[in-house]
Amino acid sequence: MELQLALLLIGCIIIGVVALTTYERVRFSRRRLAANSGTAAAPAVITRVRHAPATTGLDINPGPPHEQANRFLKTDVAVPPVAEISADAVLYEQLNDYEQAALMPLDLSLGLQDPEVLAAQGGNRQNMPDEKIDYVVTLPGKGPVTRDAALGIYRQNEYLLEKPRHLYGLGYKTGLWSNLETDPENAQYRSIALSVQLVDSKGPIGESELNTFTQLSLKLADALQRPTKFSMPFEEALEKARELDEFCETNDVLASIDILANGPTGFSGRAIDQVARQFGLQFGAMNIYHKKNDQALGCRHLFSLANLYQPGEFDPANVDRFRTQGLTLFMNVPCAYQPVRVFEQMVQIAKGLCEKLDGRLEDHEHHLLTDQGLMVIRTQIERLTAEMTNRGIIPGSATAMRLFS
Repeated sequence: MELQLALLLIGCIIIGVVALTTYERVRFSRRRLAANSGTAAAPAVITRVRHAPATTGLDINPGPPHEQANRFLKTDVAVPPVAEISADAVLYEQLNDYEQAALMPLDLSLGLQDPEVLAAQGGNRQNMPDEKIDYVVTLPGKGPVTRDAALGIYRQNEYLLEKPRHLYGLGYKTGLWSNLETDPENAQYRSIALSVQLVDSKGPIGESELNTFTQLSLKLADALQRPTKFSMPFEEALEKARELDEFCETNDVLASIDILANGPTGFSGRAIDQVARQFGLQFGAMNIYHKKNDQALGCRHLFSLANLYQPGEFDPANVDRFRTQGLTLFMNVPCAYQPVRVFEQMVQIAKGLCEKLDGRLEDHEHHLLTDQGLMVIRTQIERLTAEMTNRGIIPGSATAMRLFS
């Protein structure tokens, strides 16, 4: 009984801390909205080609996949046994679930939705350094530092960096980390932290850029008269960047299911539109259909439906004249929260589309996709999920979204 009460107390404390952190994130997001009101955001597109220039945005599935540009999970491979998730990883995943529950938005807006707050509740939120994927330099101290004193020096020099970088502060009164670039002008901090992401879609950070970041940190520390604390030695950061890049190369995959027409006339645009909407798919970004994600974590879309043939999109202006011989459903595995569950949902909709449109399932190599083949893909997703979780990078988490977007 005492153990149960202790576990209950720990759970309540965790939920309270997560709720408080969430409140701070939303509060600062509203301030950012007020500061940036009137600025239209462009649609986000993600490239799935690692080491190629990345486009903007973190919370939407990639565009129509193409054979040369993506890595697909295959149906004819021998899948090694799924790794057992460690006890520490299980605990971390449970904490992530607590965060997921706390981040689920309550409808207290009386119908007035705040797009910036909703975005902050998704994969874009980041209010503190993440040493799993960042090289961090902390400038600790006792006395308060004003936002503009730190931000001014940072902005004069950060343009020299290519990798994603951020400047954070530990609130002097709140005791919570926040992003200086979205904080109010009168904010004050106990400590300052600079971070640069070790890996992005272009690859690992290089020695020259990491040295530039270190010099920026030392310049800021000198101006604020603060000591510096590095998250790891310089050479270790370079090695971690290379190792993390290999991890991304291995796990940066798509799961796809193709739907081919049985009849010679293919699928009509009107039939595709009606059946897609029947299964809860919405026409949207990149002129394809998406299954909306109602959870706080992961991509804005669980998976997407595109034309199998170039250019991969649908033309809403010519829906009655449009025809195609094939469709493709696809999902971004590492950016999906609980990717096995998402894949199972995608399989159900794929089978439903086949039944309604008179089609058959195939994999991306044009082989008939059986239940056994679907199980092979599912097992690979389970293995990827276990490997990422054991590393402390939960699929669909903010960390995963930054790495694989």
